[in-house]
Amino acid sequence: MTRLDQEHLFSAELPAGAGPACAALSRLAALTQEKKKAGEATSAATTEARAMYAELLLRVEGLGHPDDAPSLGSSAELRGRFVESVLLWLEFCKTSSVPSIDSVGTRSIRVFPIDLPPDETASARLKAALMSSQGLTPAELAAAEERVAKLTLTLHHKLALTSALGRELEAAGPPDQRGYVELMREFYGPLPLRPRDVDFVLTSTGIFFVLPIAGEQLDVPDWELRPEAERAELSAFLKRIARENMTETWRFPAFGLLDAERLQPLLIERLSVGAGLPRETVQKTLITMVSILPKAELDQYLVHDAWGHTWQEVLNEFEWEYARLRSISEPLSPGDGPIFGGPAVAALGDAFEALDGSTVLHERRLLESAEADLRGRIQVGLSQALSEVLADFVEAKFSRLNPEHPLPTSSLLDPQSMKLDLTIQDVLRQARRSSRPYRDLWSKPAEQGRWVAALADRGLPAPGLVAAVARAASALEERFGAALRPVIAGGVQAQGGAPGSTVATRALLELALFCRELEQVLDESAARRSSQAWTEPTYCPDLWAVSLSHMYEADRKNRFWCLDTLVRRSLREACDALGKALEVASA
Repeated sequence: MTRLDQEHLFSAELPAGAGPACAALSRLAALTQEKKKAGEATSAATTEARAMYAELLLRVEGLGHPDDAPSLGSSAELRGRFVESVLLWLEFCKTSSVPSIDSVGTRSIRVFPIDLPPDETASARLKAALMSSQGLTPAELAAAEERVAKLTLTLHHKLALTSALGRELEAAGPPDQRGYVELMREFYGPLPLRPRDVDFVLTSTGIFFVLPIAGEQLDVPDWELRPEAERAELSAFLKRIARENMTETWRFPAFGLLDAERLQPLLIERLSVGAGLPRETVQKTLITMVSILPKAELDQYLVHDAWGHTWQEVLNEFEWEYARLRSISEPLSPGDGPIFGGPAVAALGDAFEALDGSTVLHERRLLESAEADLRGRIQVGLSQALSEVLADFVEAKFSRLNPEHPLPTSSLLDPQSMKLDLTIQDVLRQARRSSRPYRDLWSKPAEQGRWVAALADRGLPAPGLVAAVARAASALEERFGAALRPVIAGGVQAQGGAPGSTVATRALLELALFCRELEQVLDESAARRSSQAWTEPTYCPDLWAVSLSHMYEADRKNRFWCLDTLVRRSLREACDALGKALEVASA
């Protein structure tokens, strides 16, 4: 029987009973597209989307992994990852902060509810309870602390850099927007910005330039009075911001535009001295800290970026897969295979050989390399989608605990819930990106011609070469074509579903199962939260987020498909045990 797991990733069938859930996914996707085309959502569309989400969470029950699936990993390994997760949680409070500089007067980030604030007493009690609940020796705890110290080195570099920058700005005198313009030029080059154009927010790990962006111009009173050349230069800059906001992910957890070569050497030098860090470390770290945010949508993005994504880099390791996102959609070449499939995987081009003066194709060898390559590409895209789901989880926690001040959102769903409608768009976007090189090869003659030329350059004989490449393209399409369609499959046809199964559909069903479990965590956390939230770890979303990420990263390809089970079983059991140990210790 086909399951939602790594083994059945390219299966032609979905799990039994998946049709109604797929129909709900298709309808949510259609409502999102309708909103995008119209520019805004009607109340009827919002109502339907929320009903469809509730329906989906009911329909996915029973579609996931069995709770005892071997791909969950050993209990000893999960135990070790949880121990490290709790130690990482102790650092979560440092991953962002109330702004130390804020020329905008932000609201949301100032009231973000941290589950575990910096508190030496709380830290000591948690470590003692962790040892008790997990049966740790002092030596085992010390070894885990040493591993976590290495994982969080970047966090402490960022803390040092923002402290140095804050001191430098303070020494320059009272906050001044002219100073913020000059600082932005040190990051982005000599733009014709004026003092009222730039606001500035500095947190413990983030540098945010805030501009009154309105499309391709600034929403400032004197815009039309400025010289045409000045407006043209800024408009071009704003176009680049819009274009690269989603595509430039190599600087995660910062997003969007930054030309690293434009960073002023004097800025690097000053911060190197101020933070006590090597110049190379300053430059490498700094480019992951700076973002440009639109002033009108500041509250929509600031919590999501500062508290939703930053910890994913400084406590976890999402950044290296974000850095690879740009390359998963690059044209396929005969040398591909090992880059995403792993060093043991043969290059795709190795499936072509010269035999008796002709080029021949070893089809099985080609399909084996392609499958490994595709699994790697797909996993990079799924990590991005998961990163956004976990950021949405932290954001939903904020909205649950601040119902009078819900965060603005582009989602059709309730601000206090997970944003599965946005997740659908993320997964379909990444499905298009990761599959594009293969879809182009079997659908575009020019791509096949490029392969013929590349293989000829490798010394393969011309006789049979065109036919071998054509057969390779056909074989790849026959094996993977249906599964790689970037669409939601398996739903009722009237609801827009496509027949069969796709990788994107399988991923969305798993993420719907995951959201179902996360919604329960959010419900319980909001209902049971005490004034000292950390004393009941089961009701601390920050711990859940960090722990799920850390467990996932031990085996991304398998554990993506067990996320809901990790919540329901392994992690819940560990959080409950930690809470009981805290309770016993305080009795």
